[in-house]
Amino acid sequence: MQTLLNALALAMGFIGTLILFKFGLPSIDVLNSGGYVEMSETDEIRRYKVFSKIGIALIATAFLLQFVALFVETD
Repeated sequence: MQTLLNALALAMGFIGTLILFKFGLPSIDVLNSGGYVEMSETDEIRRYKVFSKIGIALIATAFLLQFVALFVETD
């Protein structure tokens, strides 16, 4: 079980990294509000925001799975 969790975490981390490489990090919403002129958000911008957040979530979940695998009994 420990090996399976580690392998799953590595795969998720790799996929998350590829997604972030393609779509970049999400913009900071604080900088987009207030002092700057509001731009219309196109479908492409929304898609990039969604996929970049998915990439970060995959990497964070991968770290969590590797941490959990430390406490799982070995096979």
